[in-house]
Amino acid sequence: MSVNFTKVNCDAWVNYAYLEWLQWAREIKPREYHLRESTRILVRRMRAAIENGDSNGAWNLLGQLKKLGNGIYDMRNDFGTNGFLYEQSEINLECAIAAYLMDDRREASSLLDAISGNFIHQSIHKAVTCWISGCIHWQSQTHFDAALVNWEKGFQIVTDLARDTAFEETFAEGCARIASEMDDAIRRASNTGFPPPPPRRVNRRPNPGAGFDDAPPQEPDRPSSPPHRPRGSGGFPSALLKSFPVLGSIPAGSPLGIVDDSSEEAVIDGIEINGAFYNFHSLVGGSEINISQNKQYFILKVNGDSMNNTMPVHIESGDYVLMVKQDAAESGDIVAAEIENDGREATLKRYFYSDGKYILKAQSRNPQNDHLTFRKDFYIRGKALAVLKRER
Repeated sequence: MSVNFTKVNCDAWVNYAYLEWLQWAREIKPREYHLRESTRILVRRMRAAIENGDSNGAWNLLGQLKKLGNGIYDMRNDFGTNGFLYEQSEINLECAIAAYLMDDRREASSLLDAISGNFIHQSIHKAVTCWISGCIHWQSQTHFDAALVNWEKGFQIVTDLARDTAFEETFAEGCARIASEMDDAIRRASNTGFPPPPPRRVNRRPNPGAGFDDAPPQEPDRPSSPPHRPRGSGGFPSALLKSFPVLGSIPAGSPLGIVDDSSEEAVIDGIEINGAFYNFHSLVGGSEINISQNKQYFILKVNGDSMNNTMPVHIESGDYVLMVKQDAAESGDIVAAEIENDGREATLKRYFYSDGKYILKAQSRNPQNDHLTFRKDFYIRGKALAVLKRER
């Protein structure tokens, strides 16, 4: 019942940058799509192999593409044009993304470093290269500075493109949209210390020339505005709804804060998520859940059965849990805890402190769910306030 939350969001960002930014640029400015048709066929085959779980086939094709890129680069000496340099760089960018999707961040980083100076400065390709490099740095031990620097580089490149009057209006507007998405992610990451999930895509952009459907990134869901319900039976201000990130099918993660600093409070009894209405059931006593806008909240989707015997309300797999962000707890609280174990992992458990030990207790009807005991290397990220159960 644990997951590396940072990787979940970074994986989603890599897919988003590829599908929504790079492929958009290739579609709107096809002359800057430097891959020749024979190369595109190999790229299609490599990505199809990844989607079909054929890692050996994908790695073989990746190796072929790298060799092809080196051969194309050598053609520059014969024909004297930078187009061959750009094509090799675009091949290596495709290979870097493929290596990342196959969980080889070292190979991906090496390929991205090799091409970072080869793309012209003002290009979406360069911006995407910087952004994906940032996603890799988020998952390293010294992630924060290097990750933000790479994201800031990508943002500055796209901002310059949006302001350049030499480009047609449609392209400039698209660059402005990308810059806005980057800026929002950078601000949220600066506030929380973690990469946020990417925006939800309303209409998934096709992969031009790809010939197969790219799998959409598994970005975490966000609550939508509820239908018009009478106050007192689930009415909830839409501005407050937007401050609750739902962190996917994971037991815990890093919260995102409420922007409004008002001390005004709202009283609710439910929320709509993905078209279904969920009722709140308090874990802390009382018949109402009071949400203060000067605190930070987040929502977790439960995946597992280690808390399905919790009282006063059972927390079942598929339920959502409303959390308030805090880094301390009292014995008996249900907490989202982050564990340092070859990366950040998170879990939802009942917290106790005894004899210098921190204990995270499962409360389950499944006897295979064990308690966890720590003296260090774990952090409390939030306290559970309520369980959200789907209205029947």
